[in-house]
Amino acid sequence: MDSDAPRQLIARVLSEASRREVSDAMTERIAADLPGLRDDDAIFGSLAASVEANVENVTHAVVLDVPVERIEVPLAALEYPRRVAQRGLAATSLVRAYYLGQQTMIALIGETLDADREAAQDLREAAMRWLVGWSFDYNDVVTQRVLDEYEAERAAWVDARSGARTMRVLEVLEGEVPSVAAASASIRYPLRGRHIGLVAWYSEGVDEVERIERFLRELGAAAGAAAPPLTVAVDRLTAWAWLPVADGDTAIAAAREFIAAGADAPRVVLGPPGEGIDGFRTTNRAAREVRRVADATAAPLLVATDPGVGLAALVAQDVGAARTWADGVLGELTGGSAADERLRSTLEIFLRTGGSFKATAEQQLLHANSVKYRVRRAIQRRGRAIGDDRLDVEVALAVRRIFGPHAPGNPARTVADAGH
Repeated sequence: MDSDAPRQLIARVLSEASRREVSDAMTERIAADLPGLRDDDAIFGSLAASVEANVENVTHAVVLDVPVERIEVPLAALEYPRRVAQRGLAATSLVRAYYLGQQTMIALIGETLDADREAAQDLREAAMRWLVGWSFDYNDVVTQRVLDEYEAERAAWVDARSGARTMRVLEVLEGEVPSVAAASASIRYPLRGRHIGLVAWYSEGVDEVERIERFLRELGAAAGAAAPPLTVAVDRLTAWAWLPVADGDTAIAAAREFIAAGADAPRVVLGPPGEGIDGFRTTNRAAREVRRVADATAAPLLVATDPGVGLAALVAQDVGAARTWADGVLGELTGGSAADERLRSTLEIFLRTGGSFKATAEQQLLHANSVKYRVRRAIQRRGRAIGDDRLDVEVALAVRRIFGPHAPGNPARTVADAGH
């Protein structure tokens, strides 16, 4: 008998089996032996996803003859121990779930082999022996990784809930740190690298911290973070966070795409990338300042490095006064029509590009003559030429664009805009 024949037979059985039926049977077996799992939809759903990912993982590993020590644990299988840790459930339930799943899979494959009349009896027996040995090795590798994830999440969860980690983070933000290395170890986050600070929040809910933390882990993975994000719960609906990144601009671009694609994403503001412990502080401070801008607008996402956002953060403490001043600078150009909005957009880009009709046309996908017309019309709507007050006009346009027509303390103007 070929020494690899037992594995090949198991690989054939796994390839031909319905993975959904196998994973459903394993999930049912685990849930039946561990009462209470069905009472928590999030836990049960996470368990089902973990089992399905493991079945897929095992099938590929056996078919491709991947050495057990080189097998990667699927992401869904790591989310389940995090949920278990957050619920305060015992780690023993994780190990038991894997061995219950192993028993179920061995039984199902055994039934299939018993019904297989093409393979010789000695090959089927050898295949079962191979499967039992291999599956124990797989469980040893995977459960160790799962338990490590459980312990890390449990420690972080206990710290977050007790406020101990929050206090240590606040000390880093506000106080002198005698040793960056010691502070990094204390908060379990690499302070020497590059960071992007975030504030994430839901406008309503009961206790959304776990939901935000899960979102931030997924955001960190999508943005290519070098390590899991550091998250501090501010209240039941809000969290501060830091992403350790290699390239700030690339990470922000990836974060934009991820947030925009999430229908259930919280509102998010991002600070500018910062280096070392000073950057850790400044990116958080900037994100918190931009949060004030977000509170005064309906924007689901704001980035401190976007044009005008930093300026808006400075005036956000009194949005009404800023809008009143901007209205005075722009005159009738603050009209609420779509036509006025187009004129303001073109004029803002024109001034930002140093008065270049060509650059403005390229950015707005317009003909240069159309840009000239809009700039001329915008100045007419304003009611006076742009001279020494050019900077005022740029700032006023940024304030009007960011805070929109319904900023607190200054209702939208309703100016007639016939003819433009």
